[in-house]
Amino acid sequence: MVAPAKSIHAQRPLQWLLDQGCRVTLLDSLNPYPAGRKNFRFIPDLRIRGKRYHQKLLGQKLSHKLSQFLLAQELRWCRRFLKPDITHIHWADHERGYACWQAGLRPIILTVWGSDINKFMESEANPEHRLKVGELLAGVDLTLVDTPEMAEKCCGLAGRRIPMRLLPLGIDTDLFRPFPAEVSQEWRRRLTIPANAKVLLSIRAFGPNYGQDMILEAFARAFQHFKQDAILVFKLYNKPTPDSTSDFESAMRHRVQELGLGQAVRWLDEVEYAQIPELYAMADVIINYPLVDAFPVTFLEAAACERPVISVRLPAYAGTFAEQHFRMVEPENIESLAAAMVRLVNEPSERGSLLAAARRVITKEFSEALTVKRLLATYQEISAATSPPREPA
Repeated sequence: MVAPAKSIHAQRPLQWLLDQGCRVTLLDSLNPYPAGRKNFRFIPDLRIRGKRYHQKLLGQKLSHKLSQFLLAQELRWCRRFLKPDITHIHWADHERGYACWQAGLRPIILTVWGSDINKFMESEANPEHRLKVGELLAGVDLTLVDTPEMAEKCCGLAGRRIPMRLLPLGIDTDLFRPFPAEVSQEWRRRLTIPANAKVLLSIRAFGPNYGQDMILEAFARAFQHFKQDAILVFKLYNKPTPDSTSDFESAMRHRVQELGLGQAVRWLDEVEYAQIPELYAMADVIINYPLVDAFPVTFLEAAACERPVISVRLPAYAGTFAEQHFRMVEPENIESLAAAMVRLVNEPSERGSLLAAARRVITKEFSEALTVKRLLATYQEISAATSPPREPA
């Protein structure tokens, strides 16, 4: 498994495999099990380890070449001595994923996450990097995607139709569920939110691609039309370090003060994954407004927790349960987003039959147990299809 282990989207599949008794070797810069784990082996990514030292000693260009050389040797060692049944790469990139393919690791399954592919749809994307990712997509044995639209983008980058399978990352529907009011009130106390205020929660990764700036502007326009107190909560997810402040966050905090909304906006630092359902319980409305996207696990989590969602209408969401169960608004349309906020704050909550129906869809079609079953079946199928035929006894 080659994956960014700091991400919960890599940690969860790794945990599934180990729980199923699979022997897993992880290549990354971060060891998620430093104390060890049965059936688990960690190999540090030499491309990342020591990078600053190499740059200082050799200069950036030579350091990069050395880093790539070390990674290539490491991957060839993995091929010769580990002889994996499957190499599963999470996140399509022009360096590590491409190096796995060049090293001859076979069979390879590649899971794309959305943002890794979407960035190559932009005109300013690096053409050399785009070409390498296209070669990677064309060369692997199977690519796993979470939406048909993402499948089309992958085929476009590869320059042809490629082996593809739709396999969204499911969720634990026992963990993500409706919570009693006491849980909501506890989080409101932590964030000094009045008990009767409506809470609008932005829970996606924090950055310009996820539209928090537009969410803030829409909230400012809607604020004067709310018939009761309303609080906007931003979850500061994916910060480089716990104590760091990005330029985007600084600009957002400054804009909050310019708009006079300092008392109506809260900033929530990273929390443990197991606590995420409690944040949904605290919220009256979930706001999802990225510029581009794949199919977000946020949709599954919110539906499983029976929370109303206001979402931008994107091609990636077309034909999914989100169109039926969520309130969809047009992209980059702040007035439309503001109007949707006003309706959901001022009108009775959209809990009840519609949200209960959304949870039933998630439980039936997107449960974690079903995802694990499909993933293991995919491994067995690809391994059998690419194994050399046995010689007769």
